[in-house]
Amino acid sequence: MQNSGNPMKRISTILLGSFFILIFLSCQQEQGNLTSVSQENVYVFGVWKAPTAKSAKQTLADVSARIDDYTNIQLPLTIAQNEERTALKDSESKHTETETVYRTLPYSTAVAPETLLPKDDEITDWVRAGKPTTYNTETLYRDRVVPTKIYHHYGFQRQAEVEYQSPKFGSVPFILLEIFDMGTPENAFGIFSTNSYPHPKFEWVGCKAIISGKSLRFWKGKYFIQIEGYAIATGIRKGMIAIARTTAQKIQDPPQKVPLLELLPTQHIRGSEKLFYTNWALREVYKAAPNIIPQLTDETIGILAQYKGTRSQKSADPYIVFVIRFPNVADAQSAFEQYSHALMAEKTPFETDSQNGAILIDEQSIEP
Repeated sequence: MQNSGNPMKRISTILLGSFFILIFLSCQQEQGNLTSVSQENVYVFGVWKAPTAKSAKQTLADVSARIDDYTNIQLPLTIAQNEERTALKDSESKHTETETVYRTLPYSTAVAPETLLPKDDEITDWVRAGKPTTYNTETLYRDRVVPTKIYHHYGFQRQAEVEYQSPKFGSVPFILLEIFDMGTPENAFGIFSTNSYPHPKFEWVGCKAIISGKSLRFWKGKYFIQIEGYAIATGIRKGMIAIARTTAQKIQDPPQKVPLLELLPTQHIRGSEKLFYTNWALREVYKAAPNIIPQLTDETIGILAQYKGTRSQKSADPYIVFVIRFPNVADAQSAFEQYSHALMAEKTPFETDSQNGAILIDEQSIEP
């Protein structure tokens, strides 16, 4: 019978192999492609492309704490409202108290967008180049090749536009102003966020306008405003800003912030915040989303933002933190279970947190 070899040598080989496996997994984690997800109350939240397991777990803990604070702030008002209707006693009904609460943004200006278009005597050196044009949900951009699906996904109601010209530049129109009634401030921010990008140049108009190339965009109240300059020139840029300021003054709503953004950790990359309602919109605003994502419904609302890793982390790509609100706890639990099972079904290494059920998985191992 042949000798099977030195037992100590075999043990050393196994330990050495395990060491290299740990190093390999560590390197994969440093590549920044870890996904971690959890569920609490009506929220499913998580992180994509996290550079390390530690950063992913810290992010989930941060969001969880914010959810607790967010719910506790609203709970007294919810209880007071429910007490006026009926005394809820069983634990299931008490869950309903927190499930039905979501602070939507109020708005005071609710006029047709065409009434908000500045007139000739309201802007120095700029006048209308023609009559305003209006569009509804059936006719939006029928006269030009412009994708409209994204507007409808964010609740588009009505649009009005008009061109402006200046005697300083002759009789040729150089600026197009478009005002979209999006139905709610959340929708207005949502469509605005689809045009936002990291580290934009801001102008203090409305809820901060983004200026990029020949475009200026902002939202205020339930309106999304888009201004296009037909040429790049200092005088035209100043005219765009003047038109934006005059338009913003007509909307009698203060600058606001979508409440759901309060659930995201601080220090996100400026301009990276996105709001979405559907899986289609999520993939539109975040093209690099993993192949497997939570399944949204008609009643969900989600937000995400980009974050930079620490200097010690080698990954150059930012990681993403997302929070999705479902209409009730049962729907949130179901969505979390389906998402978790889909991730684990890929037969890749994962771990679960025994305390909160959070899943941590290496997306690097999942084939596209």
